[in-house]
Formats: sequence, structure tokens, C-alpha cells
Amino acid sequence: MQLTERQPFAGDYSVEVSGWDSSHSFFVEKSELCWNEETGKQLSLYRQLRPGAMIFVRLLLPIDSEPSFPVAYEAEPVFSLSGKPQKFRITRIVPRGIWKTDR
Repeated sequence: MQLTERQPFAGDYSVEVSGWDSSHSFFVEKSELCWNEETGKQLSLYRQLRPGAMIFVRLLLPIDSEPSFPVAYEAEPVFSLSGKPQKFRITRIVPRGIWKTDR
């Protein structure tokens, strides 16, 4: 059996970001997700978010592709310049399972 090399996912992707901004208003914004092994996943938003805010990121695919679904991420600000989009490093939120033992 031949081992196959793992395909790299690093690159730039068009995404749709949604969530609640720092003023508690729901927003939907298109952005570019930049992903590399050194800096992780980063994106820029015109909305201001609180540190640790939960956002939902959905990959924008070509029309003939299967639909994509939003994935929950935690956003941490990297830097912000006045009048410019704010850059965030995002980390996927892993659901904590609640398992019932009684049946």
C-alpha cells in the first residue's frame, strides 16, 4: 500500500463571516481567510469584535459545488488601524459533548 502525502490546506479563501459585533448587532460580511502554518487562520473585518467573540465562517464555493455550512470560531484581534479593517486570528470552537448515561 502506498502512503499518500497529506494535501495542504494553507492558502487564501473567500468566506462569509457572521456573528454579533461589539455593539451586539448581528452582521454578515464577506472576507478573505488567510491560512498558513506560521500564523494560523486570519481574516480582516470592518466590524469591531470583542476579544474571544464567537463568529461563524462559511466557505464561499463556486456555484456548481456542494453547499458549505458555517463553522464556529473564536476571534482574537491581532491589530487594528483607525479606519481600516481589523485583523483577527481565529480558532475553531470544538463543541463540548454532554452525554447522558441513562437510557
